[in-house]
Amino acid sequence: MNPKRTVFGAMPAAVVLALAPSAPGAVALGHDAPAAPSPLPTQAHATINAEEQINVGQRAQPATVDWMFWDGGAQVPVPTNDSLVIDARDLAGIASVTVDDPRCTAEGRVFTCVNEDAPQSRSVELVLRADAHAAPGVGGTITYTLTADRATGATAKAQVVVGTPKLDVGKVPDVTHARIGSRITVPLRLRNTGDLATDRRIMLRWESQGGLVFDRKFSNCAYGEGDEPREPGGQTSVTCVFPVSSDSVPAGGTVELSSPLTATVGKRVLTAVTDYSVRLLKPREQPGGGSHQGAGPALTLTRASGGGGGFEHGAQGRFTVAADNSADLAADTTTKQARRAGEWLLDINVVNHGPASAYGVDDKAVAVVDVVLPKGVVAGGTAHMQEEDGPYGPCLLRVSSTTTAPFEAGHRHYACSVPFGVAAGESQLFELWVKPGKGYDGAKGRATVRPGPARIPLHDPDASNDSVTFAFGAPATPTAAAPSGDTPTAAGRTLIAVAAGAVLLSVVVLAVRRRGRTR
Repeated sequence: MNPKRTVFGAMPAAVVLALAPSAPGAVALGHDAPAAPSPLPTQAHATINAEEQINVGQRAQPATVDWMFWDGGAQVPVPTNDSLVIDARDLAGIASVTVDDPRCTAEGRVFTCVNEDAPQSRSVELVLRADAHAAPGVGGTITYTLTADRATGATAKAQVVVGTPKLDVGKVPDVTHARIGSRITVPLRLRNTGDLATDRRIMLRWESQGGLVFDRKFSNCAYGEGDEPREPGGQTSVTCVFPVSSDSVPAGGTVELSSPLTATVGKRVLTAVTDYSVRLLKPREQPGGGSHQGAGPALTLTRASGGGGGFEHGAQGRFTVAADNSADLAADTTTKQARRAGEWLLDINVVNHGPASAYGVDDKAVAVVDVVLPKGVVAGGTAHMQEEDGPYGPCLLRVSSTTTAPFEAGHRHYACSVPFGVAAGESQLFELWVKPGKGYDGAKGRATVRPGPARIPLHDPDASNDSVTFAFGAPATPTAAAPSGDTPTAAGRTLIAVAAGAVLLSVVVLAVRRRGRTR
């Protein structure tokens, strides 16, 4: 059994080393004489967490240093009287440092911050500002020293550099009328609008949804795919990391990719949306990204002249690829009696007959189903699974052609949005519980699929299946006559999945979790 571990703050990463025989005749240590267990510590170990590099300019630059203690399971007494010394004397003529914290006292450029009680925060915020006459590129060091009763000490350093690199991304042009199966190129330029050359690794990232398949041909790039089993190419990403030195971008300089990215327009592409961004990585930061590493030469950044196609005002941009393709979204409905006497279930299905998949953009739905219940019939509730992959989509109260409100029972007109999109050959289901009134005479209602607020052209090849009518039988038992108009008559209900397949009827909850992009 592993010993219990006490952590006073956060647990640092641990590295476990194992020894094993690797050649014939090697001796397996520990078989004859078990190794003696390591002695448990008698006091807590201290660690300091702080930025290793801080770029400063004329504007105030905040920085945070925090610390923690851990004992490896020894159950030692809790450390007390934490004392953190912030020594900024090396920054004279480079940058000023201020600490606005009642626990801290200053003596010149040295600050001493003391925690007299264990529950006090183990974190201090500094504010740095470059001196007016300090030239970009000069730097110095802040030294942090921690001591405490019943704990080991710890030290850490932060390199402070005057000047701040700032990278803007170039505008990538949209692609229209792309042929299915064709290859497109994705160029990119970067411009350093800061006052210092980039002094950290540069990470470029492309995140695409809609069916683009990027070629895996650069060794310093990682390629990712979405986790949608029915649409493997629906979500893709490319993450490239460039080292400091030859790939640095000078202040005021412009660089471009040594070779553009290339991608294939998949057979399911309708409108693929790709977000791209640039970021400077912190020292030793792991960039993450896709699980497939490129196999070709490294992508590099080369000097470029001119503005190209212009630049975004920031570190991120977006481009779209519109394919010569279409998505046939059709409406289908099924009515059946509910368990409660006098109630019916209306299942509304949006089926994508393809050939393209239709995805929304951000939180905007690709399509909306306009549902008008027959005269004399009102909705009493809706079934909406809160989970992203639940079978039921959300239905909202339709206020006007451009406005909706949270679901409310007792009305006839609703808008059911397709939140994430519909892959080719798949469908999105909605459900309403309805109550025909005493005077209901078998009149028909209608469900119609319309383009959603994402404004993605569907190029629907068959408009005849966009709309469908439905009707209900007479109520099984007499019920009160439905009021005229759309006035509420009952509280809405939502079907929420719980353990063992049970269901819970409750107030309407229409929270929709946004589909995460490939990471």
